[in-house]
Formats: sequence, structure tokens, C-alpha cells
Amino acid sequence: MEKFIRSFNSGDYDAEFEDSLYSNQALTPTFLPTQASYNKPDNWVERNRNGLEIVKERLQICIDRWSHDRGFDLVLKYNNQWDPINEEPIVWHEPILDEYWNKLEAKIDRKKQLGIVTKMDHIEITNVEMKKEHLDPFVAIFISGRATNLSDTVHFDNVNLCGEGIISLSKLVDVSSKLRMLHLHHNRIDNMDSARCLSRSLNLHHRITHLQLAHCDLGSSPEILSVILQSDVRHINLSNNNIDSLGAVKIAEYLGDDPPIHRINLYDNRLNDDDAILISQALKMNRNLTHLHLEGNDLTSIGVKVLLTSVYDGSSLNAISQSNHTLQQFFQNSWMYLSIASIGSCTENCACLA
Repeated sequence: MEKFIRSFNSGDYDAEFEDSLYSNQALTPTFLPTQASYNKPDNWVERNRNGLEIVKERLQICIDRWSHDRGFDLVLKYNNQWDPINEEPIVWHEPILDEYWNKLEAKIDRKKQLGIVTKMDHIEITNVEMKKEHLDPFVAIFISGRATNLSDTVHFDNVNLCGEGIISLSKLVDVSSKLRMLHLHHNRIDNMDSARCLSRSLNLHHRITHLQLAHCDLGSSPEILSVILQSDVRHINLSNNNIDSLGAVKIAEYLGDDPPIHRINLYDNRLNDDDAILISQALKMNRNLTHLHLEGNDLTSIGVKVLLTSVYDGSSLNAISQSNHTLQQFFQNSWMYLSIASIGSCTENCACLA
């Protein structure tokens, strides 16, 4: 490791590494629209027509299955491969859908009257807007005990949740004892009360380890970002959130307190070399983080050198002792990986180049 850092500091790998920093940008999921799609387009009714019929059909399938099965998957997905020219990236809510959600609730109520608790094995709703008005009754069936969520993974991706909708979803987290992974990609968290509710529910849930929050616009409010970080999940994805230097301050403060988080994904944000310096200082006080993904930010070899030095600073024995010795990986799908198992045994324990 020491030999590699000295070689890197001399500029031997600068050009190669700066190219690799952006190698992963093409892997951004195509079904996630841009931030602008939080707002309905002027011609949304016309663009919504085809998707609405598909959602109605799939909801009816769920109703029919709910009538016969004690347990089943609630999977409601639309347009996984988004066509930005011909297709709306999300089916916007229309009042006609309330009828279907009400039918689902009525089926569950009927089963409860017969002494049957509906068991939901999997919940995945993607690219279908959910208003608080029909999310609340859905969550209420779990709170009341009429149904139980047995899923270890719940997806509410690109359903345009925000504000009170996030608060309602937090209540679902509270009553989902099996839940380990929560996916909330592309839902704008722009309200402090909703952020606190979600963070508190996650923090108190003993099984949840993964939180997926790509495209949630968290860079717009460093204070809300700070609250979300306090969820203390083991793995958190904060990619594509427009996080800049203001957000980097909150991230550095969080990591410097040595929280239980193991992996944080920050790729495709707006972090720069100065932010890398700030984060590297926090890493010297952190002994839990093992993976920090930073592809697609505004980093150069200058910022990378600082991060590398925080992992292994061989300038003196004290510097070695104060380095971070738990971080294993800075960049995913790049040619460089870092792994430190113990001080002074770099030959056996460090994989500098993949």
C-alpha cells in the first residue's frame, strides 16, 4: 500500500484513475426519470391514458388473487424501461384508481371477518403514483392487524411520495417486522417532519439494514440529509441526489462520529476535491465504514490522493496509527480497490490494484 501511494503521489496513475472515476455513470437505471418528472406535464391526462389502463388491469388481478389466496405478492409495476419520448415515466393518480384500492381493502376486511389474516409476501410498487389518500388505507390494514407484511424487501420506487406520504410509509415500516430492505428511489423527501418520522422508524427497526434513496433530491436540504443519515442503517444509497459541499459537511460530521454504517453510496453527486479532504478527515475517526462509493463526482486525482492517505499515511508511525484501517473500497466497478486488515501487513492484506 505504501509503495502504491508513493507511486500514485508521483503522478504515475493520475490519468488512468481520473478516467475510471466516471466509468460507472452509464449504469444509472434507465427506468428512473429525471428530477423534472416530479411535476405533471401539461398533457399528462393524454399521456396517462395507456398507463392507467395497465394499472387498472393489474390491480384487478390483485383483487382476484386476494379473493382466493391467504398470501400473495402485491406487485404493481409500470414501464420498467422508460421511453422518454413515447411514454410517461409514471402513471399519475386519477380518482378511478381509488375504486380498485377500496375493493382490495374490502376483500381484506371480509377475510378478517372470517378469521383469516391476509399475508403479504412481497410488496413492490414502481412508477405508479400513490396519493396519501389511498396510501393511508393500505397502511392501515397492517396497523389494524387485518394483514401482515412478511416481505423482507419493500419497493416504493418513483411513486411520487413526499411530505405526509413519507409519514404514512414510516408507519408501514413500524409494523413490518420482517423488513430488511426499503427502496424509496425517486421520491422527493423535502419536509423535515417526514424525514424525522422515516429516520426514527428506521432507527428503531432492528432488522432493517439497507435503505435505497437514489434520486430523492436530498442535496437540496443538508439539514434533511443529516436527519436521514441518523437512520443508522448499515447500507445507504444516496446516489443522484445533487449532494454538494453543503451536504458533504453533514456527511463528514456523521462519519466522524463513527456510526454503525458499513456502506454508503455517493456516486453521481456533486462532490469535489475539497469535499474529499473533509471526508478524509472524518474517515480517520471512523472504524465501522467498509465501503465508500464515489464514482461520478467532481473528483480529480488530488481528492483521491487525500482519500488514499486517510486510509494509509506512512509518513510516520503516529500517522500510520491514526489512519483508517477498516475501509475496504472507495470505488465500485473501477480498477482500484483498497483493503486494510491490520497495520504494517500491507503485502498480505492490501489489494491495491484489481
